[in-house]
Amino acid sequence: MVNLGEDNLPENTYYYPRPEPGEKIPIQVLNFRRLFAAWSPELKRTLYFEKPPEDENLKRLREIVLLKVYDWLAGREGLIELNDAEFEQFMQVYEAFLEKLGEIQYLRRKKGRKTENLFELKESPYVIREVKKGPFSDKL
Repeated sequence: MVNLGEDNLPENTYYYPRPEPGEKIPIQVLNFRRLFAAWSPELKRTLYFEKPPEDENLKRLREIVLLKVYDWLAGREGLIELNDAEFEQFMQVYEAFLEKLGEIQYLRRKKGRKTENLFELKESPYVIREVKKGPFSDKL
């Protein structure tokens, strides 16, 4: 498992990849970490904390898994907030990715009034073979 370091809490402005309905974004997972998130009406942005904050001005306090990814279409790093169910689905796809390789694709789907984050594995068309030691002339 890859985790962000203690000092690497996101600050200032962030990029949140938001695919259109039916669109899939190829991503590369950089790291992930379990944090607390809350909305700050004064700053008009989401703040992330290691421990639950005591500030009563913050809204929508929740425990999340913050996934830091590289969005290949936008060409930049982004953040994806996942709840526990979404994180379990992500881990299944991530474990399959580690075994089979390929490409992780991120999409969003409306479920009632909420939007859920989904991940799919697009398997690589290339066959991965084991490299054997020996003279190259024997292989020709």
